[in-house]
Amino acid sequence: MVPIMAVDIAFIAVNYNTRALVEELIRFFATCELPFRHCLVVVDNSSTDGSREMLEQAQGDGLVYIQANENLGYGRGMNRGMAAVASRYACVMNTDLILNREALVALWEFFESRPEAGVASPVILGSDGRMQGFLSFPGLLLLYAPTLSKIKSKLWKLRVAKARVPLRVPGVLGAFFMIRRSCFAAPLFDEDFFFYYEDTELAHRYWEQGVPCYVLPQVSIIHTGGQSTSAAGGKLFQQSRRIYIEKCYGAPHTAWLATLDRARLRMKYYKYRILSCFVKSGKIQRKYEYYARLVQPDD
Repeated sequence: MVPIMAVDIAFIAVNYNTRALVEELIRFFATCELPFRHCLVVVDNSSTDGSREMLEQAQGDGLVYIQANENLGYGRGMNRGMAAVASRYACVMNTDLILNREALVALWEFFESRPEAGVASPVILGSDGRMQGFLSFPGLLLLYAPTLSKIKSKLWKLRVAKARVPLRVPGVLGAFFMIRRSCFAAPLFDEDFFFYYEDTELAHRYWEQGVPCYVLPQVSIIHTGGQSTSAAGGKLFQQSRRIYIEKCYGAPHTAWLATLDRARLRMKYYKYRILSCFVKSGKIQRKYEYYARLVQPDD
């Protein structure tokens, strides 16, 4: 694909049936004055909610719209968006974000003043105002000990909360981050991942290659979304997790960790099954039904 536009920063989002969220992003970039050349790239993964018609009408004036004929998944869709635009920097982002000018300008100024930086992110807050986590490497021990992983993530959050200047971190989550494109070969994402863990594999790659990654503690954005609560989403998460482990740590660890994961899921299933017998709670019932579907073998 020949790039159709040259800008300083390309903001790239992959859409699948999130029309209202994409409309908010379009409105934000249409009204926000930024001190650099930029465009919004939206790759639509064959949505059925009217996104296609809306994007066809809205394209132009800084909006690049790419229509896929199928659901490409997140990584493939993002790679399509990357290939469409020539830019010095690229911002990978979800559609379920509340952005602000201060954070985007701070990222731009940071990259312009720090030529060694390859990846950077503002602090990402959930809808509840809580800071979302960071990735840690090497991660094999953390995969075997999820509690240790949670502790390490909390320690990074404390360090970031206390920081007053950009802080180097092992890796950032994929909801929103900016890269210096010269630091990465195309395609950016490994297309073996349909959804989930493509950001973890990328972070593992740039950590191994020594590409510096930073978080800017003085600015933040809001990520309103969260993990899927459907059993189908849970199974896809487990599948992507296995792909990641095999790519980064090898087949033996993949088999051992898959066995541990199945045991953990079954323990949670029995926990909520027992609780649902004694506690009449909609939340507990939903958890029980979720894990009941999740532990069922695939057809």
